[in-house]
Amino acid sequence: MIKQGGLERSLGYSLKRTQHRLRRRMDEALKACGLSTAQNAVLSALMARPDMTNADLANAAFITPQSMQSVLAGLETAGYVVRRQDDHHGRRQLARLTPAGEVLARQGQQVAGQVEAALADAISPLSKDDVLALFTRLQKTLDD
Repeated sequence: MIKQGGLERSLGYSLKRTQHRLRRRMDEALKACGLSTAQNAVLSALMARPDMTNADLANAAFITPQSMQSVLAGLETAGYVVRRQDDHHGRRQLARLTPAGEVLARQGQQVAGQVEAALADAISPLSKDDVLALFTRLQKTLDD
């Protein structure tokens, strides 16, 4: 239970506020490319691993499969993504980047990299590895 005035001292609340600010900052930065954070996550995921399913992409972008359907449809209409039936599972569709999608994915990664660099600067004197190890411990604690 959080005591009055103690919200600022809550680890969970502070983590959520940080995540919210990161999302807002990322959305603002990605506007220059015409992308949302979810769209950029999709393009980045497909750049790393083509032929992903809607469910895989939703997981990578931290959104629901229903929301991902809308994101993918928009990227497909804009010519950045193409989808095809999975040869092994007839009901599944696999997405991959078009050449224009690859260009946009690189632009999005560059912009997102600038936000990441600001975060890396802010964690000093800790190292990135130390902070990532801390995040991993927190995630494992919450998975138990």
